Amino acid sequence: MGKPLTCFALIATLAVFEAAVLVAAFGGPLQYVPNYGAELSFLEMQVPVKDGLAWGYYSKSCPKAEQIVAERVAAFLKKDLGVAAGLLRLIFHDCFVQGCDASILLNLPSGTELDDPANGSIRKVALDLVDDAKANIEKVCPGVVSCADIVVLAGRESIKQVGGPAFNVPLGRRDSFTFSPNTNDLPPPIFSFQQLLDAFTKKNLDATDLVALSGAHTLGVAQCASFSSRLRPTVDPKLNSKYAQHLLNTCPTDSTKATTGLDFFTPNKFDNIYYKNFATGGTLLPSDQNLDQNAQALNLVKFYASNQTAFFNQFLWSYIKMSQIGPKFGNNGEIRRKCTTSNSGKIFPTEESDEIISMVVDG
Repeated sequence: MGKPLTCFALIATLAVFEAAVLVAAFGGPLQYVPNYGAELSFLEMQVPVKDGLAWGYYSKSCPKAEQIVAERVAAFLKKDLGVAAGLLRLIFHDCFVQGCDASILLNLPSGTELDDPANGSIRKVALDLVDDAKANIEKVCPGVVSCADIVVLAGRESIKQVGGPAFNVPLGRRDSFTFSPNTNDLPPPIFSFQQLLDAFTKKNLDATDLVALSGAHTLGVAQCASFSSRLRPTVDPKLNSKYAQHLLNTCPTDSTKATTGLDFFTPNKFDNIYYKNFATGGTLLPSDQNLDQNAQALNLVKFYASNQTAFFNQFLWSYIKMSQIGPKFGNNGEIRRKCTTSNSGKIFPTEESDEIISMVVDG
């Protein structure tokens, strides 16, 4: 009979087992990318990271950047819990148009992406928070931290501060010089599952990413017009009857200017109730309900409903993946001094930030 495992050996064995489980779930060997001080989980080390981005990107050039964003998110949440949902919507609407480049923040003489009806749900408080965080960072690290990275950080931080997972995000994006008048890549709330999947596939996201990122609808509210098709001309039979009556009372007409929680029970907490609502007829948006049109998606819905940890793990993976849609690097972007305006083509020097990306770092 073999000797009993020592405490150290037992811990090592459990670590190997955990690694095997994560590799089986997410696939592939560990990927080594530049890391300048971030303490990464095994899962985070698995996430593919694009060249040009790095973990702990501002650890030398602006070591307080992430702390400042966290503090500003906390301050805004004390006044308005809805800012968390607003920040998540902001990053999604930014990344899906012309990449994660803060183009949605620009307000130029030629216009802004916010003029488009597809961006009508973007909350001013979320925009104000990003501007506030940028102004505070500029005081200590002028011309170093991009607005695009602040949008990613603020979204990440909002998840953590309302009950969701804490995780790192790779940074190093630059800001766009201009915005896109074409927001056709933003999926509307009436899309079928296949239409949603096509929209996500176009951004190199898959069905699992679609189901996990849809879980962000555990936060926030929706306007009557976004779900009125489930009430009229007849009530969708998949809706719980009592819930349907609540919606009819809230939205007696399609044009009623009212809102209701995307997750009726915990609209200000990041949890897995969104998925549990499928089983009770409490799913709100047509596009969310349409996840049941696909067997793989519906199985994931049921899995996340029963396992919040699995949802959190996949959400952080998919969030990091989404945050790498079309980033700008080098002369293709700039570090704006104000998030709403371009620097008129002038690229402010970020010598230390650029230098650390070219360094060879020992794992």
